[in-house]
Amino acid sequence: MAKLFGEFDKLESDFDDFAEMVGTCMTKSLEALFLYLEEGESERVKELTNIVHEYESKADEKRRNIITSILNGSLMPHTRSDMLNLIESIDDIADFSEDIIDEIIFLGLKFEHLDIEKGKEMEKLLLEQYNKLTKGLNLLFKDMDQALVYAHQLEEIESKLDDIEEKLIRNVGQNQELNTASKLSHRNLIKNISDLADVIEKVGDVIEIVISVRRG
Repeated sequence: MAKLFGEFDKLESDFDDFAEMVGTCMTKSLEALFLYLEEGESERVKELTNIVHEYESKADEKRRNIITSILNGSLMPHTRSDMLNLIESIDDIADFSEDIIDEIIFLGLKFEHLDIEKGKEMEKLLLEQYNKLTKGLNLLFKDMDQALVYAHQLEEIESKLDDIEEKLIRNVGQNQELNTASKLSHRNLIKNISDLADVIEKVGDVIEIVISVRRG
């Protein structure tokens, strides 16, 4: 039994480290994105993009280490499966964050007609959402009831982002200064930012499943 509790302690510590790496990857990706919107592909944007790649790689390495530890451990099969699903869903956040910034830089897209203030409002909500996610993950091993509260809050924030997304896309669609290609590129960027909230919210869904199974 002592070994099992020790295994959960290590798992909790590993998840904390992993979530921090993924959070840095996401935060720097958003910072790079909005700086790119203001000044194009500057040196600072390149520096931030390199940090995104660095932390995505660190997170991926940590993910592999945690998976190896879980597979070689003594957790019950259903608990092992839940933990593997959880870590993969968290890793999706890093992958998606990296893809957002890589896509616009690779294509050299311009977004002169994007409402930056509304965009930064989305950024603020995403950072708030991820903060609540990390709190929920931390409490998953200590207080399942409170972890569930944070998991539910992820969906509430995701809904707010959906509302902003809808308004921004509507404004882009009605903008007579934009041609069809520009409208589509603006729409795709807005949707990508909003979809990041969906990716985070899906981790909350997994947390709910983990808690449901652990409660039996």
